[in-house]
Amino acid sequence: GFWVIAGTLLLGGLFLLVEIFANRPLANSIGHAQDTLRRAQAAAEIVRSRTASFREADADALGEDVPELSFRPEEESSVGLDDVSVSASETVWAAAVQARPGACFYIRLGVGEDPRYGAGTECTGRAALLAADPRW
Repeated sequence: GFWVIAGTLLLGGLFLLVEIFANRPLANSIGHAQDTLRRAQAAAEIVRSRTASFREADADALGEDVPELSFRPEEESSVGLDDVSVSASETVWAAAVQARPGACFYIRLGVGEDPRYGAGTECTGRAALLAADPRW
């Protein structure tokens, strides 16, 4: 009886360790995607403070302000962790980043509003406009 219980506990512990280490890359990808969105957010807020509008915080302008990231217009999908799809209008700015195929994170900024967050399968700035959660 003792060895059956000890063996079961040992196998369960090994299985748990394998699962933890197998999912570590996913957690790193999620953190990287969220960090990319925070950097894009900071750049968009700087543009808004200079121009009193989010309109100028489009893919072209942000690409110049944050050259280590690549930016795309709202209808083009993000294709990776340092690639941001952006939607920019007078009062609303939104962005999407692909954490892995079929998994994207969103952020939406509105004038006079708290940031809104979201996740989904479509990785476009246009999809990010629907972000409505107070946190990821």
